[in-house]
Amino acid sequence: MKRLALLSLAVISLVGCADGGRPQVTLRTGVLQAQDYLPYFVMQDRGFDKRNGLRFVEQTFQGGAAVLAGLADGSLDAGPTAGSVPVLTAAEQGWIPDKIVVVAANCFADLAHPGVGLLVAPHIRDWKDLRGQKIATNARNSIATAAVDGRLKQEGVEDYALVEISFPNMGLAMAGGNVAGAGMNEPYLTQSLLRRDGRLLAWVVGGPPFERMEFSFIVFGAGFYRSNPQGVKAYLRAHLAAVRWINDHPREARALLARRLSLGRDVAERINLLHWPRDARNSPELLDQMQQALVKARVLKTPVPARRLYDETLLTEVLGEKG
Repeated sequence: MKRLALLSLAVISLVGCADGGRPQVTLRTGVLQAQDYLPYFVMQDRGFDKRNGLRFVEQTFQGGAAVLAGLADGSLDAGPTAGSVPVLTAAEQGWIPDKIVVVAANCFADLAHPGVGLLVAPHIRDWKDLRGQKIATNARNSIATAAVDGRLKQEGVEDYALVEISFPNMGLAMAGGNVAGAGMNEPYLTQSLLRRDGRLLAWVVGGPPFERMEFSFIVFGAGFYRSNPQGVKAYLRAHLAAVRWINDHPREARALLARRLSLGRDVAERINLLHWPRDARNSPELLDQMQQALVKARVLKTPVPARRLYDETLLTEVLGEKG
C-alpha cells in the first residue's frame, strides 16, 4: 500500500513538471498571424516551450492593441509580444506598469531588416496620387498605421481614409480594387508582390518615418508578472533559445514562418526577416527617438521616458544564469 502511494506521488510529480524538472506553467496568450511572433512559433516547433514547462492557451487577435486590452483586463497572461506603437499608447493611458509589464525587447527593424511597406495600385505613381484614396492597415492603433500616416504627412498628403483589413486579406483587397494602398507587414508584403497585387511605393518601417525602430516587446499582464515571476522567467528562457535558433538558422526560420502563416515556399525564400537581439535588451535611445517621431505624427501627445516603459529585472536574472 505504501509503495502504491509513493508511486502515485511520483507520477503526479512528473506530470506537473517540465522536461527540465521545472513545474509546468500555463499561459493564456494573445496571438497575431504576424512575423514578430516568430520566436513564439519557433519555441513550439523546436520544443523550447516544453523544455521550459510552458503550456499555451491561445486566443487569436487582429491587432496588438486588442492583446494589450486583454492583458489589462486580466483575460490574458502574456502577449507574448505586442507592437511598440500600441505599447507606447498604452503607456500614455497609464496601463504601464500598473496593468501591463514590458519585460524584454522582441525585435527591431532597420534599413537592413525592413518591416512595413506601402503597397499601391498600378495607377498610383507617387504619394500625391493617394489624396482622397482608401488605404488599408491591420488596426488603427498599430505600427503600420503610425508609419503610413507619418509618411503621408511627411509627403504633404492629408486627405485619405484608413480602412481596417486583416493582414492576409490586404493584398486581395488591393488586387480587387477595394483600396488604393495598403500598409503591409512582412511577409504579407512579399506575398502580394509575388502575386502582383500591387507595387511597393516605399518602406515605411525600415524607411522614413521609421528608418530604425524597436518593432515589438515581450509583454505580460501585471497580475501574472507579480504573482508568478518564475513563469515569466520560463518564457524568457524559451524566447532566448528560440532567438538563438532564428539567428543561427535564418533559412529554416523563414520556412517555419511561412508555414505558420500559410504562405507558399516562394514567399518563404524571399521574406525580409526582422532583427531579433540575442539578449532581448531594449534600446532606450531608440525608444526616445521613436517617440519624438510619434509625437510629431500626432500619434502620441507626449513622450514617456524610455526607462519607465520596461522592467528588465527578470531578463537580467535569466541572462545571468549558467548552463
